This record gives sequence, C-alpha cells and structure tokens, in this order.
Amino acid sequence: MLGAVLRLLFVFVGGPIYYGRPDYFIQGDTSSWFKAFINLYDTGTFTVNPAIEAGKFFRPPGYSFLFGVFYLLSLKNYVLAWKLLVVVQVIMDVACIYLFSRIAESVVRDSNPGEKTTFSNCAALLYALYPFVIIWSPVLYAETSSVFFLLLCVFYGFQKTGTRSVFLSGLFGGIATLIRLQCAFGVLFVGAMLFFSGNEDSKLKQLRYTVIFCFAILVTYGLWPARNYFLQDRILFSQDLKIGGHWSPDFMSFVDFTHSVSTDHTPYYFQILKNENVTWPKGTYIDSGDSALLDSAVNLCRTCGTGFAYWKWGEHISKKLELNPAPCDDAIAKIFTSLTEKQKEKNAFRYWVVIPLQNLKKCFFKFSIYGDKSLLVKFVSSFLFILRSALIVLGLFGIYLAFKNHYLKNKFLLFVLLYMITWYLDLSIFYRNMEMRYLLHTDILLLIPAAYLLTAFFSNKYPQAT
Repeated sequence: MLGAVLRLLFVFVGGPIYYGRPDYFIQGDTSSWFKAFINLYDTGTFTVNPAIEAGKFFRPPGYSFLFGVFYLLSLKNYVLAWKLLVVVQVIMDVACIYLFSRIAESVVRDSNPGEKTTFSNCAALLYALYPFVIIWSPVLYAETSSVFFLLLCVFYGFQKTGTRSVFLSGLFGGIATLIRLQCAFGVLFVGAMLFFSGNEDSKLKQLRYTVIFCFAILVTYGLWPARNYFLQDRILFSQDLKIGGHWSPDFMSFVDFTHSVSTDHTPYYFQILKNENVTWPKGTYIDSGDSALLDSAVNLCRTCGTGFAYWKWGEHISKKLELNPAPCDDAIAKIFTSLTEKQKEKNAFRYWVVIPLQNLKKCFFKFSIYGDKSLLVKFVSSFLFILRSALIVLGLFGIYLAFKNHYLKNKFLLFVLLYMITWYLDLSIFYRNMEMRYLLHTDILLLIPAAYLLTAFFSNKYPQAT
C-alpha cells in the first residue's frame, strides 16, 4: 500500500517537478521502441526506420512488443496505448514489492519464522521506498518492465528447484533480456547457480535443469537472433545503433572519443551544441597537433554534423532541424576515431586503467546530475545519490555478514555479487556510457543483503540459520 501511494504521488505530483515538464512520460528514446512495432504492424518489418537497413536491429523487440499489446488493444490509438502502458508499468513496480518479499523469503536458510518474516518485510520495504525505481516507473523506457521480468526470473530461479520453476525462470529471464540486454548478465548467473550449486550426486539432475533453463531462454530471447539470422541474413545477438539521425557517425565517434579521455561525454556535448568553448580534460592532447585537430572536429560538428544537428534540435537549442546539405559525418568520424585509437596506443594506461577505475568509482559514488534542473531537484537528487551509495555499501557488507552467519543461501549471495561485479566492470571498461539507470538491476538486488544488515542492526542481533 505504501509503495503504491508513493508511486501514484510521483506520477501526478513528483514526476512533473523532477523532470521539469508535465508530459515527462515520453522521453527521447521512447519513440524508437514504439515506431518499431508500428512499422511491423503497418509494413510487416520490425524496424525503427524502413529507409535504413540497420533500423531492423536498433533494439531488441521486448519493450516494443509490450507497447504493441496495448497498441492493438486500443485499436491503434497511440495516445491511449502509451497511457495504458504507464498504468501497467506502475502496477508492475508495485507487484515487484511483493516479488521482492518472496525472493527474500526464499533465499533464507532454515530460520525462525518470525525472523524470516521480519527480514522479508524489511527487504520489501526497501524496494517500496527505493527512489530510483519510483522515478522510472511511469517513464516509457524499458527499465521498469525489465526489472519486473528479471525479478520473476530470480524468484523462480531460487525457489525449490524443479522442472516448472527452472523453465519459468529461463522464460522470464529471456523476456527480461529482450527488454534490456544487460539483464543477460544476471540471467547468465542464475543459470550458473542452477548448474554449480548441487552436490556431486545430483550433477546429472543439475545438468538437466540447466538444459531446461537454456531451452526456455531460447523460446524467448532466442527468437531475436533467430529472426536476425533466418529472416535478415545477419548474425546479431544484441543491437546495432548505427541508424543515422541522432546516431550518425559524427556523434557516435564523438562519444567513443570522449569516453577514451573522460567518464562522461555530457559536458563536452553541451559545450559543442551551445557554441561554447570546449574544455577537454587533462591528457586529451598527446601530440602537438591534437589541439588544432580537435578544434577542427568541433567546428565541423557545429556546421555540418548530422548527429549534432539532430541533438541540437532535440535539446531545443535550435527551434528547427537544420541539416547541412553537404554533411561531413565521415570527416568528423575519421578525426575522432584516429584520436581514440591514439589514446589506446599512446595513452594505454589511462585508457584501460585510469578511465575504467574512474567509471567504476562513478558506479559506486555519483552525487550530481546534469541538465537544466532546478536547485531543489539537484539538491534532492544529490541526496538520493548519497542514499544509493550508502545502500550499495550496506548491501556489500550485508553479503559478507550473511555469508559469515550462514543466514542467506550462498548461491544467492554469489549470484548478486557476480552479477554486480561483471556488469560494473563491463560498463566501466567496455561500454563506458555511465547512465545510472543501467545500474538499476544490480542496485535493487543489493537491497536484499542490505535488508539483512538493517534487520540485524535494529533487532540488535545478527539472525543466523538454525
């Protein structure tokens, strides 16, 4: 009840304040998911842009099809469809509170029933109050629905092992991955726990369960690479962002370069769009000519870069889309790509060690937001980021104590820890686009061991398995 009230308050009161506009439900990436299903319905091809080959592979179809359900139910009424999806997402997030309680209960070793109930309720309360799931629940992005299906995967994956539970775990894990690809990291370790958690006498049974789990994933997520291979003659398991428009080569190469010298492209992105002096970070210039080369790239971005023209229009810096009839995207990409390769070659320690460590630090400790937000929103956001960091630390310490006191199942603790470590490292070293919503799935799983620590603190004792 508390979780539902908080989410409804955010939908109607907090959301317009936090996002700065009443129509905050639809954000920049929303249309790409919705257009893909509408194009499938109208033309028979799942694509975000029928004129571009890569548009067929821009995003996996999970969230698009979720929208499509309501698009069909509303008889192709676009506005009614997305409003229904907002309602369903909020309901999903409220349901996650219950799921969280059941997951927490199922991963406790044999324990006093009263202590188990207190612990599971504490975990559910943390999820109900967790601000970063609340702020995403009404936004038409893939975060809330992917969290819902990932929690279903975890719920069935850590129940008493049986054919039905294993199959449902893989089925929902595959759906979660179709909606948000990073869920694959978590689903992988759920499957690993099924295979490696049994004793020697049950290895054959564990192998059978793992095969069932993998088969269920093929039934759901497997349809995406199968479609790409058999219908589009392309081997692709993830996505292809190179669709032009906002994602033209000029902007894509710019992002790659900035992530080779910094943890965030946002400051330089806005400086370019607003025709301000670009203050590149220390270590950007390796050779004497790099400064002039970067200046020329920035000038080209402002005058003839397709991606930057779209972003300038999308950020409402220019009133209309102003595309240069002679785009210079390839020239921009050539400069930024050469500078990125130079960073890898001549500044390898900074590229492969320093920047990833800074990214990793940002995963744990981010305290501010970018953009034109009010002072109140920035203050509240900074406080919430501090709260997030505190809960991560509590979760990690909770993993240690729960393992030491044999209170939570080792396979669950190992799952949470491995999922967090591998995803944080992949995001920090390879992907590098450090949007905090990408960390939501691992953050919420850490709330369960954090709940154990808080339960122990307020009860003045550390519950242990009997």
